[in-house]
Amino acid sequence: MSENMSPSKNKYPKSIFFPLLIIFVGVVILLSNLKLIPGDEWALLVRIWPIIFLFGAIDDLLNKKWVGAVFNVGIGAILILANFGFFPMTTWEIIVNYWPVLLIALGLEVIFKKQSIVGSLIGVGFSILFVLGLLWFILQGPFSKDAVTSPINFETNNIDKVELVLEPIVSSLFLSAGNVNDSLVSGNIMLASNEELETEDKTESSTQKISISTSGAVFFPAGNINNGFPWELLLNPEPLYDLKIKQVIGEQNLDLKGLTFEELSSQLVIGKMEVFLPEVDKLEADFECIIGEVVLIIPEGTPVRINVDKGISGVSLGEGFFSEGDVIYSEDARLHQYILDVNIPIGSLRVEYR
Repeated sequence: MSENMSPSKNKYPKSIFFPLLIIFVGVVILLSNLKLIPGDEWALLVRIWPIIFLFGAIDDLLNKKWVGAVFNVGIGAILILANFGFFPMTTWEIIVNYWPVLLIALGLEVIFKKQSIVGSLIGVGFSILFVLGLLWFILQGPFSKDAVTSPINFETNNIDKVELVLEPIVSSLFLSAGNVNDSLVSGNIMLASNEELETEDKTESSTQKISISTSGAVFFPAGNINNGFPWELLLNPEPLYDLKIKQVIGEQNLDLKGLTFEELSSQLVIGKMEVFLPEVDKLEADFECIIGEVVLIIPEGTPVRINVDKGISGVSLGEGFFSEGDVIYSEDARLHQYILDVNIPIGSLRVEYR
């Protein structure tokens, strides 16, 4: 009986994917603990996580899955390069728009599985052409017409407070303080050809309520855009602000120095959020990034308490900060000048003074 059973064991392919993954994570954490790699190990893992596709490629090669190996190498390399800024699209924008490629890869793998040498070579050729085509689409965006720039200009209506709501779909949002003599909100917004800009401006008592949002299907940035669809906005520093940002995909660079807030909240589903907080007497704010990276720049010496819901995210703290459970403190946090709530289930959080 045992003699008849032993040959059947060899029919099942062996997988080394998870052992490779465990070894890789262990090596990165070890090198970080030994101070042989700069920065935080979790931030590094978030940036190079697409290497799992390369591990899948090695596993496919050992099991003679040639089509899957080509796809895994191609997709892994593209996503890693995107994480390091080599493409106009971010990694998550590529995933959201091109995830059906995985279905195509699975279909080709089934078709060319257990084929002759000639059949396998044909499958590999199809796979290489498909990966090169995907790379070309990402670089050129041939199905996307040139983006359209829309100027933004809201004049002040003799108010004391502004309730500002920003709701981009896919964008790189740049927000900073302008001059006292400037308009209340000014700048430029670049939209996809099939995207529509919607604005609202009304005044109630001494509060001006402004809403800027977009609607429509946004597939990917046009080939002539090197930084997504930028929203570049300047805020007049004179009034008090209630600022609410709701964004799906992209980046947020919020330079809030020189501005004052009664309420401040920003939500980003996928991407990177970098916030330069203002130097004020008191601030309460909420930041949420479901998948990605959050960087909080605190004014030097400001007492702060940060309540973190981090899920499986890594946390990196600059000098002057320490953590206890899910709370990050500065050295004088008992003064509670800043109270921040941060929700980042998957990704990394960096807090530092500057």
